[in-house]
Amino acid sequence: MLSRRDFLVAIGALATALPAYSGQSKDNYPIGIQLYTVRDWMNQDPVGTLKQLAAIGFTQLESYQGEKGIYFGLKPAEFTKIARDLGMTLFASHFNLGKTAERSITEAAAVGLQYMIVPYNELTNLETTKRAVEEYTRLGELCQKHGVQFGYHNHGYDFETFEGVVPYELFLKQIDPKLMIMEMELYWFARMNVDPLTYIQQYPGRFPIWHVKDMDKQDRTANTEVGQGSIDYKRLFAHAKQAGLRYSIVEQDGHFHPTVWPSLTASLGATRLLGR
Repeated sequence: MLSRRDFLVAIGALATALPAYSGQSKDNYPIGIQLYTVRDWMNQDPVGTLKQLAAIGFTQLESYQGEKGIYFGLKPAEFTKIARDLGMTLFASHFNLGKTAERSITEAAAVGLQYMIVPYNELTNLETTKRAVEEYTRLGELCQKHGVQFGYHNHGYDFETFEGVVPYELFLKQIDPKLMIMEMELYWFARMNVDPLTYIQQYPGRFPIWHVKDMDKQDRTANTEVGQGSIDYKRLFAHAKQAGLRYSIVEQDGHFHPTVWPSLTASLGATRLLGR
C-alpha cells in the first residue's frame, strides 16, 4: 500500500511536474498506464494497486497477459467494474499469440475493451516476418468480427533488416490499416536510433496509442520518468494529431526514482503537460 511518506512525496512530484496544471483543463489525449509497469504490485494486490493508480490520477488502463492473466486472477467483468468504480477504464490489453488468443479476444469484447494488442513476436528472419503478416491479418479480422481493434506494439527487432526488409515497414505496407493499428513504443524507436516522425509523416493517422517511456540520459538500456530522460517528447507531441494519437500510455520498466508511486506521479504530470 502507499505509505504516508510515499504519498507526500508523490504529491510533491505532481506539483513539480504540473506547474501550469489546473483542475479545469482537460487532457487532449487521455493518459493511461501499462499495468506491466506495476506488475509486482498487481500480482500481489490488484484491487489495492488499482486504488493507488486512481489516487495518483490515471484514468485509462492497459493490461497484459501475465502469469495471472489479463485480469490478474479476477473475472473479466469483476476487474472492469472495479476499475470503473474507481473512475478508470480498462480500454486495452496486450495478449499472447497462440491457442489462447481467440479466447482473450472474445473475453475482451464481452467487457468492452477497445483494443487488443500483440506485444511480442520473435522475428528472426524474413520468413518469420512474412508469417507474422499473415497471422496479424488473421487476428485483425478476428478482432473486427468481435468489434475490437487489433494492434501491434513494436520492440527493437522490428527495425532490424532481413534480406533488405524492415519488419515494421512491411507491416505498415502489407496489413490493412483497418485491421491493425500501431502502438508506438517510443523508447524502442530511440533505442534503435529510428525517428518516429519518419513513419508518422509517411503513414499519418495510423498510430493512435503511444507508449510514453523516457530513456535515461546516462544509460540507454534503462528508462526513467517522462521528461527526465533524453527523448524529445515535445517535438513528438507537436505531431500528435498527424499521428492520429488518441491515448498516451505511461510505461516504466523499473528504475523508479525514488520509489514507484512518486515516480509514476511525476511521469503522469509530465505527460499531461505534453498533451496540452
